[in-house]
Amino acid sequence: MAETILKVEGAGFSYKKGKPLFSDVNFELHQGEIFTILGPNGAGKSTLLSCISGYFPLSSGEVSVGGRGIREYSSRELARWIGVVPQMQAKTYDFSVREYIAMGRAPYLGFGKSPSRTDYALVDQVMEELGISRLADQFYTRISGGECQQVLIARVLVQQSRIILLDEPVNHLDYGNQIRILRLLKKLAGRDYGIILTTHMPDHALMLGGTVAVLDRQGRLEVDKSGRLLGEEYLYELYGERICRTYVEKAGREACLPYPLQRRESARQTVQEGQGDGIMLTDAGRSVQ
Repeated sequence: MAETILKVEGAGFSYKKGKPLFSDVNFELHQGEIFTILGPNGAGKSTLLSCISGYFPLSSGEVSVGGRGIREYSSRELARWIGVVPQMQAKTYDFSVREYIAMGRAPYLGFGKSPSRTDYALVDQVMEELGISRLADQFYTRISGGECQQVLIARVLVQQSRIILLDEPVNHLDYGNQIRILRLLKKLAGRDYGIILTTHMPDHALMLGGTVAVLDRQGRLEVDKSGRLLGEEYLYELYGERICRTYVEKAGREACLPYPLQRRESARQTVQEGQGDGIMLTDAGRSVQ
């Protein structure tokens, strides 16, 4: 069995004098595992990641990595365990992409020290592997959203953390870049990185495989490896919309797909013959006189 590299036990969080955002959250992350967290807007997925990374202190419970609570680590030590790819990253200073990625080496540098040739060699290697070497001398503040996301992931890889947390990593990306990022995450898991990500797309969880969890509106996290949480009935309860889970032969995989946009309306709206303006909506959504 793969090594347990992160454990969350009885975790709860609330803002000052506020209702708990989530409570009694429990799960483990293993080496080489992808752990995907689904849930509606406002459920607290991003906050949960911030607590796991140590950015927010838990109101209750504990997060541990390597058998030690994260509060026992210095920030530099913890950064060697956990790397974070945020949903949004402020672009403040005009660093080159190469310089920005090199900042991932900070946990290994002494105070006031600059990255060495060895550090920059690792930066160049990671950029080459991700296919972004062409961006090396461009200003980080002037690259596209898709390129920015790849640069953020490159910085975490240079950080050489065993665990990578990603908050909606394909948000705001075009479809091609979404697929490339998901493919990269799958590849990283194959290299024994432990990966936790949040997403609003159940189809992404199907594509990635691994473990799926749902943080619901009541702040409860349910973890399931059987696939029940990606079943049609559960997804309807979660999102309030019918979603079809089906095998797409041409794609060679199962997929979660929405029904036609008029389907729900046509099922709800019926006009009795002879009433109103005499229009009746059929099951196919066609109007007839």
